[in-house]
Amino acid sequence: MKKLMAVLGVSMALLAGLLIYSAFELNKPENGTQKPKVVAMVTPIAEPKAANEQEAVSVTPISYTDEAVKDMVVSEEEEQWDESVDENIAPSDNPYLADLVTHDDLSYAYSTLNDEQKTVYDEVYRSIVSYSTNNPVSTTDPATLDKAFGCVMADHPEIFYVNGYRYTKFTTHNNVIKLLVFNASYVYSMQERDAIIPDIDAVATGILMNVYEGASDYDKIKYIYDTLVLQTEYVADSPDNQNVISVLLNKKSVCQGYAKTMQLLLNRLGIPCCLVTGIVGDSQRHAWNVVRSDGDWYYVDVTWGDASYRLDEESEGEVIVPDVNYDYLLVPYDEIAKTHRAEPVTNMPDCVSMKDNYYVREGLYFTDYNPDQLRAVFDNAYATGAGYVMLKCSDAGAYNRMCTALVDEQKIFDYVNEGDIAYSNNDEMYKLLFALRR
Repeated sequence: MKKLMAVLGVSMALLAGLLIYSAFELNKPENGTQKPKVVAMVTPIAEPKAANEQEAVSVTPISYTDEAVKDMVVSEEEEQWDESVDENIAPSDNPYLADLVTHDDLSYAYSTLNDEQKTVYDEVYRSIVSYSTNNPVSTTDPATLDKAFGCVMADHPEIFYVNGYRYTKFTTHNNVIKLLVFNASYVYSMQERDAIIPDIDAVATGILMNVYEGASDYDKIKYIYDTLVLQTEYVADSPDNQNVISVLLNKKSVCQGYAKTMQLLLNRLGIPCCLVTGIVGDSQRHAWNVVRSDGDWYYVDVTWGDASYRLDEESEGEVIVPDVNYDYLLVPYDEIAKTHRAEPVTNMPDCVSMKDNYYVREGLYFTDYNPDQLRAVFDNAYATGAGYVMLKCSDAGAYNRMCTALVDEQKIFDYVNEGDIAYSNNDEMYKLLFALRR
């Protein structure tokens, strides 16, 4: 049976769009060289995966809109300042606040702030987790407060119970701000939060217990990436889809839920990971992560790792689609910037390394046509029972040389066992994918 291949890399954040690719088949030539022919047009469209068999933990859901990233709700109130306000406005009496640890070495966003912003960050975090009310902050600048709040939320994916904040500014008769008072906006009460946390911890522990001792950062990150992709459905209107409940407990989420859960699990493994939000396509809001792996920073988009799509029912033959798309597992800025435009709350680290990129680490990254490397890749694929081989090239020159050698000159038949083979290519990402007979 002929096998047709669908090019991967379709965005889960662009579910409404249809992308059409050509799939080709190469027939092994008996006499002379035979050019590839188009055998089908394949139309990938979104299809939810089958629900995970594990029973979801029942919680009272907070329903958001179907936006992939929902902005925090910020509201402003204004009061007249007088000299007695310092005595009348004070945070709730809670001795727990003074000793609360607000950040650690994993708190990337915190590390980018100046001293004033760090102080406000600490005040905001203490107020949020203690459910304290009417908290004066150490700034009179609403922008500083907003930045500090955004950085707290970027650093702390475990805060699933807040969807924004409100602040009161006390101003003089000539509109000079003398004081800002902060109050978090909660979607779960303290009692509800405390009841849900053990369920989150139990599921997270169950995932992390499978990380083997001595695993590298790369191995840990790839394991979490694979686990979240394979255990989660992308469902646009899923409840709690802006936080970790949707992924860990309900197994249905959107990009914000995927990214925050990636961050939560990696942080528990001691790997620095921060939330990044921005735009993909023309205007679609999206969320992904910046991660430090083995000393270098990279971008990771676990949502785009979900390659579960339904192919056009009229397509001829069998279509093989890998369960996981690794195009956005540990990539540098130049790679992610082709499709993602970050609008982060703070400065992002320099991401320039390819050392821990998936294709590099797995021996699938080619700087030129390399017969020995190709032989090792295909031999390993057959040995492990893989249904396909996916190759990525470093640049257009290497990609063109690979296409010329493997497709035009049909040297692919030096590496495969079967008499004919289906393949697809992605010119923008310099990728080639070959289907293998099982």
